Amino acid sequence: MLKQKLLFIVAIVFCNSAYSQFEDVKAVAEDLIFLTDQYITPAANASVFQASGGWYTSAKPKNKFDVELSIQYNMLLIPDNQKTFLVNQAQLQNIGIQGSATSSLIPSALGGDNTVVLEGSINDEVFEFDAPEGINANTVQHGQVQASIGLWKKTNVIVRLAPSIKINSSVYKSLGFGVMHNLNQWFNGIKNSTYNFAFLGTYSNYSVDEDFNEADLIIGKINAIKVDGQSYGFNLISSKTFSNFDVSLGLGLATSNFDYKVGGEGDLLLEILNTGLETLSKSKTNFKSDLSVNYNLDNFSINTMLTFGAYSNIVIGLNYNFI
Repeated sequence: MLKQKLLFIVAIVFCNSAYSQFEDVKAVAEDLIFLTDQYITPAANASVFQASGGWYTSAKPKNKFDVELSIQYNMLLIPDNQKTFLVNQAQLQNIGIQGSATSSLIPSALGGDNTVVLEGSINDEVFEFDAPEGINANTVQHGQVQASIGLWKKTNVIVRLAPSIKINSSVYKSLGFGVMHNLNQWFNGIKNSTYNFAFLGTYSNYSVDEDFNEADLIIGKINAIKVDGQSYGFNLISSKTFSNFDVSLGLGLATSNFDYKVGGEGDLLLEILNTGLETLSKSKTNFKSDLSVNYNLDNFSINTMLTFGAYSNIVIGLNYNFI
């Protein structure tokens, strides 16, 4: 009888310990999901604007089978309000800010390299780790290549590639397709206008891989976050030619979908986190405007496009037209 009582007591203690550990892990996972969302979302939204500019040099349609090849320099300007996010202790369940502070500004993926130490516990075993740092830059710069061809009904088809490029601890790459269709041909009032009007539809598939200092959470480690995104752009464009210059204005929106995934060690931890991050896979719509100036010199042209919105993006391109 005594032996059975002892086994019963041991079983109760074990179950309580296991339940307590499960609750601790659950709370840590929910905190990490919240922090991951705050950390990576600015970079995901920035990628939409990186992929949305520089698709055209003019709304003027190309002749059938004329080809334009472009080498472009793309620069995203990072606003200060996207470099950090504020975390209050009340927003977290298990993980906390080390020390006596009840709130702290933590770098986003676009932020600086200042260190904020976080800590938590699982089954009374304390762990601590540094919050991930940002890219510590005021701009994100990369090159891309683009080609467009004129087809039937004054329609241009565009293909774009931004090869994989490493920016400090981040890797960005993108592939995109676009179709621009001239509208003057369909409306009598603007058929003979000196202005050209066009509709531009684009699709971009991009990824952002972010590595950071390893965080040891007792039941596993995390050291990377990956964002896979898709965006669709819808734009109305007008342009006018002044001597050798084409001046264009575009208004539009970009709707995007993001998927997040954490990398590291520990199957259980990664499964819990990535399952939870699926709830953060989100859609977002951004409105934007483009202002572009294109200078023509024989078959060459140089264009500059500034995109305004939640972020500002500049694209400078050198273009050659096979006509």
